[in-house]
Amino acid sequence: MDLTKQINIKVAALQGSPLINPLQPLAKHQSHQHCMVCGEKSLLGLKLSFYSNQDVVWSLVKGSVHQQGYQGILHGGFLSALLDATMCQAVFNQQVEAVTADMNIRFLHETPINSEMLIKAEVISHYASLYKVTAQIYVENRVVVKADARFMKTAR
Repeated sequence: MDLTKQINIKVAALQGSPLINPLQPLAKHQSHQHCMVCGEKSLLGLKLSFYSNQDVVWSLVKGSVHQQGYQGILHGGFLSALLDATMCQAVFNQQVEAVTADMNIRFLHETPINSEMLIKAEVISHYASLYKVTAQIYVENRVVVKADARFMKTAR
């Protein structure tokens, strides 16, 4: 099954109803070609893809032993990077290029290394060049990590 179909099924299951507007892949952003999370040219990166059906951005990723912190648990820094990258994509989805100004993360549950994670992010407000964004990581329809952040619009 292709990733677009797979993520549409997972998001519909999380929301408890079929999606009215199916998720579509987002184009890769030129400024992030070497990003360790989403960059296509990053040799050791995840090359993560992102999807949206309006203002919400989603991604799907499976952890591995290579992102382990404590034995059998995904590293908090890895989970933070996933949240940051997905929130950045939510800002890109507003046709804005911005960088992380600050980020607050709440680890609610341990995340086992082989977990399939559904990541959700959305811009909830903006004022001038500052964007407020929230994100969550779901494992088996349960929020395991959540974050809120502010992104500053770049001069580009």
